[in-house]
Amino acid sequence: MTAEELAQHWLQAKRDELAANNRRIDIEQQILALFPAKEEGSSSTALENGMKLKTTGKLTYKADLDKLLALTAGWPEKPVKTKVEADESLLKAIRTDRPDLWRQIAPAITVKPAKTYIVIEEA
Repeated sequence: MTAEELAQHWLQAKRDELAANNRRIDIEQQILALFPAKEEGSSSTALENGMKLKTTGKLTYKADLDKLLALTAGWPEKPVKTKVEADESLLKAIRTDRPDLWRQIAPAITVKPAKTYIVIEEA
């Protein structure tokens, strides 16, 4: 197959994927109209054809951390977590620019390829 044919097939597959995704979302909305989800938690319904339908509701929380910390300053336990994570930008720079430092920290780091993305645009 030529590159041009592969590009056309890829574009069609992306269109098919988007259409399927939109169809799934529409069906999910219809299901939720019949079986509303709990605000938080799961519920199951046995269907007459033997299938089992499960809906799960979840709330997400986003906070103005400075305001939250100020409002809870006197609390013994704060409703805030501190997340420590590797600084990928700095690790990339060290790996590229400072191989001497990289050799020191390499035993603590796992580097693996991420998914490769392809973009094809129609002219």
